Amino acid sequence: MELMNIETKAVVNAVKNEDGTYTVEGQKVEAKDMASKYARVKPKNKEVDMEVIESTSSMSEEIGALAEALAKSQGEFQAVKKGTKAFNYNYADLEAVLASSRDITSKHGLAVVQLNLSKVIGDNLLVGVKTMLTHSSGQYISSDIYVPAMKSKSNTLVQMAGVNITYLRRYGIQSILGLATKDTDGV
Repeated sequence: MELMNIETKAVVNAVKNEDGTYTVEGQKVEAKDMASKYARVKPKNKEVDMEVIESTSSMSEEIGALAEALAKSQGEFQAVKKGTKAFNYNYADLEAVLASSRDITSKHGLAVVQLNLSKVIGDNLLVGVKTMLTHSSGQYISSDIYVPAMKSKSNTLVQMAGVNITYLRRYGIQSILGLATKDTDGV
């Protein structure tokens, strides 16, 4: 497969070995290290708007205390109410997602940390979010996700990057905590 070295931006080829490791430029690389060193190179299809989504995940060596705290939190979570309307749909905005979980996760020693990310692959600007679920024990799980940032007819590139980041933050929190949403109008 074709990958880009995140540090040097050089495009390299990688082969997955039978033992689960990878061979990259003649060097053996552990699977757990691949995401921090290499990103997939996606061909740009000029006929279709780019719908590339790249993601990686990682976790601390031990997650037992985090898993126990998350299980306790999930036992207390209620579905997040969809209360924001846009175009022809309802959705739970970022504030609703945070408000529904913050007190519960805090009580169990959990915190959600999110960082904005960006990178360029070829001619494509990708914006992303790293969502980390951390526990007071120091244990963590994290996920990075990137989507293309492209200007629209009514928004600049920077505005669309912000829209994408807010969207990724909302879904990142819901995903890492296992939160569901429900309509408030009964539909």
